[in-house]
Parts: sequence; C-alpha cells; structure tokens
Amino acid sequence: MGKKPLIGITGYHVRGEEGYGGSFRGLPGQGFSIVGHDYIHAVEQVGGVAVGIPVGSRRDCRTLLEGLDGLVLSGGEDIDPSLYGERPDMRCWQLAPERDRFELTLIADAIRLQKPVLAICRGMQLFNIHFGGTLYKDVTDVASDAFSHQFNRAPRWYLAHRVWLLHPILTELFGKEKTETNSYHHQVVKEPGEGLVVSAAAEDGVVEGLYHPDHPNILAVQWHPETMAVEYKEGLLPFRWLMEQIEGEGGREDE
Repeated sequence: MGKKPLIGITGYHVRGEEGYGGSFRGLPGQGFSIVGHDYIHAVEQVGGVAVGIPVGSRRDCRTLLEGLDGLVLSGGEDIDPSLYGERPDMRCWQLAPERDRFELTLIADAIRLQKPVLAICRGMQLFNIHFGGTLYKDVTDVASDAFSHQFNRAPRWYLAHRVWLLHPILTELFGKEKTETNSYHHQVVKEPGEGLVVSAAAEDGVVEGLYHPDHPNILAVQWHPETMAVEYKEGLLPFRWLMEQIEGEGGREDE
C-alpha cells in the first residue's frame, strides 16, 4: 500500500512579545509557530498527512518542498505593500514581511518543482503578487459598503455571499456555475498578475479566484474552504482537488 501524501501547510510566526494576553502555553517571551487546525483536519479528511511549515530560511524552501507532495498556502496577515510597489498606510492591518518573503520563495520553488498548490485567502494574494499583480489595501477601496467581505463575528463557516465560478477549473470541481462561501478578508486583488485569469468573482466584482493556464496544478481561492468544511462537505472540494493533482503525479511510492 502506498504512503499517504504529505501536504505542507504554511503557518503563523507569533513573536514572544505578542503573547495575546498570555493565551499561549509556554514560557514568557517564547515565540510560536502556529497552523490552524481546520487546515489540518481538512487535509486529513481527504486522506493526506498534514505537515506544518514554520516561517524559516528561504534557502531551505526547495529542500522542504522536495519532501512534500503538495502545499497549502494558508490565510493570515496583510501583505507588505512594498511587494507590489506601494507603501503601508492606515488601511493596512498587521504585516508579516518575513513570512511574505518566505512564502513567495515557497511559491517560486513549488512552481519549479511542479508541486500541486492550494492557495487560500492570503495565499491567493501572494500567488497574484508572484506574477506581478497588485492588491487593494482594503476592500472598501473597491466594494460597496452594502456588501461585506468581513464576517469576523459570524461562525467561521458562515455563508456570507454568492460567488460566480468563471473557469472550468472551478465549474467542473463544484459542478455548477455559482456557489456560496464564507468571507474573512479585507485585502483584495486589484490587478491580476501576468498570465493570471480570474476564475471566480463575488457579486460585487471582487476577485475570488485566480488561475494560471501554464500552471494548472495551482488552485487559488479567496474564501476559506477549510473552515467551511467544518459544516459543509463542499468545503473539502478544493482539498480533494489537491489530492487528485497529487495522485495524477503518481502519488508516493510504495514502501
């Protein structure tokens, strides 16, 4: 019997001085690397083994990816505007420049190694930046006040709005042309990067999915399927897609 695929999941680096009121276990001043359990659970639900990826040295990204079968780029902090030619301002929330650059290297090396990638929320935005795209620093720069993309006080699986699926990579996966998703983001794709196609959009036109025809083993979505999967089986579809891409590559060798 073959080994289960190893799926890397990017995570947060929480510095010791952050602490969040002492809510983390450990010693005072101790930093942590954190991966959301919903990502882990979703990977396990589709038959993979979740491997947390801490923010580390960019020199080690290729070595790390060579030991993995697939990659999930998770959500998280805002992206440093200097990466798309702008400066931080009051519209920016917490930034993590070290994580940005580490994960951009992961993306570049994953493409070189042809590793299947599922890019979620912040991950999709970094995917866009890798190809030279830009972001709106806040969704209010482009969307109407009557249409919210920040349902931070609702259950994490709450279906916030409809999304139009505009490309076969999603219509074939979901078996329909529109769906409902949760929404927990305030930054938005502005200009898609070179070669990128908008594969999904919200009713107000906000980009909800990106696809690159030269890299069909990368799926990028703005919503959070891992938290939707807590209540809805449809949330697992992007993770099943990731597993299918891995299996299409031949999977892991038998022991």
